[in-house]
Amino acid sequence: MKNSTKITNASIESAGLPKDVKQVIAEYVWNGFDAKATVVAIDISSNELGYIERIRISDNGEGITHDTLDYSFGNFLDSLKKGQAKRTSYTRGKKGKGRFSFSLFATRATWYTVVADGENLMQYKLVINRDAKEEYDSSEPQRSNASHTGTTVVLEGVFGLNAATLQSEEFMDFLAQEFGWFLHLNKDLGHSIMINGKPISYQQLIQETDETSFTIYSTEENSFVFKVNYIRWKYPIGDRYYYYFMNNDKVEIAKLLSSFNNNAIEFHHSVYVESAFFNGFEQSDMMLSNEGNLFSEKEQQVVYRRLITELRDMLDRKQKKYVREQAVDVKLQELIQKNLLPRYDSSEVDKQRKAVLMQLIQELYIADPRAFVGIKADLVRTYLGFLDLLLQTDRKAEILPIVEQAIPLSDKERERIRKILEK
Repeated sequence: MKNSTKITNASIESAGLPKDVKQVIAEYVWNGFDAKATVVAIDISSNELGYIERIRISDNGEGITHDTLDYSFGNFLDSLKKGQAKRTSYTRGKKGKGRFSFSLFATRATWYTVVADGENLMQYKLVINRDAKEEYDSSEPQRSNASHTGTTVVLEGVFGLNAATLQSEEFMDFLAQEFGWFLHLNKDLGHSIMINGKPISYQQLIQETDETSFTIYSTEENSFVFKVNYIRWKYPIGDRYYYYFMNNDKVEIAKLLSSFNNNAIEFHHSVYVESAFFNGFEQSDMMLSNEGNLFSEKEQQVVYRRLITELRDMLDRKQKKYVREQAVDVKLQELIQKNLLPRYDSSEVDKQRKAVLMQLIQELYIADPRAFVGIKADLVRTYLGFLDLLLQTDRKAEILPIVEQAIPLSDKERERIRKILEK
């Protein structure tokens, strides 16, 4: 049955659809996880010349409910997701764009979906053609012999796309970066992505991992244990940097942005927190504030605030360790390569001047990398020049109180800078 919609080719083409085939595939995978799937399988069929003929993306989610089609398929840049409470990290569909993004490289998309209707399973299909995106064709639901609900979207009439593109290491790495944090978040629930029967691996992207636990007391008698899994990723991930909060069933209840999202030091991280403390809460649209709007009781709020303090202290230590061991060397080399340091000759005096300035820069960068971010090169050059001049005077000790007005220092950081200034 043909169904007219409120969609036009012009509205779709001007809506900012993905321009990269990798992003298109990722959008369909996210749609599967949006539907509460645990497994999404990508199967690619190609011809003898190596060109793709068909792409199938299957999931074991809840399927597409037939009586909501006029709303979900009939309105572009709209979705049932908009009117529902988001499932935190699970709802990622971009206002229906994924349904039409196939037109970048395919002539037709067909959805075969199985949904639950009471104790029965029902199936039907939907079809959208590239040259007539303003309408879709749907069949009538009928009883299904399938063993579970789910949706398979088949993209046919694929043009200009070589099989090597979607079977390359680059594509595998892209999916690992996009979904690795999510797969790790749900690893104990069996979440996975398969390409031609092979599961996507993300372990190679983990640079550092650490597990610890906190015990936080709400009263003298009551306490909660929080198991914490910290990961530092090799590359940027497909999400911002969050604390993910899970109950004892390992289901994500809420998440909170870490305080390390606005730096430029390549500190890519995720923190997963599991505790019985979150058992009494339902999964919903919980993008927590610092105060924790998830919690109504004062005792819960006290525990939550103490937890956040512990987590931030831990992450601050992790970031400083990373900066000291890796990022600071990159920054110092950048300053040298861009000729931002004062000019020095080959004399022993100038060698010593340069060494002291470099040590000071190192400690300042470790204390707060943001002090060197977003500043024009000429200003950095001037700033470092003044520091170098001041280090040559008997007022160099005054550098420390000036720095502390802009950068909060720990006792150890303050002591290290003081020793440098005494040289």
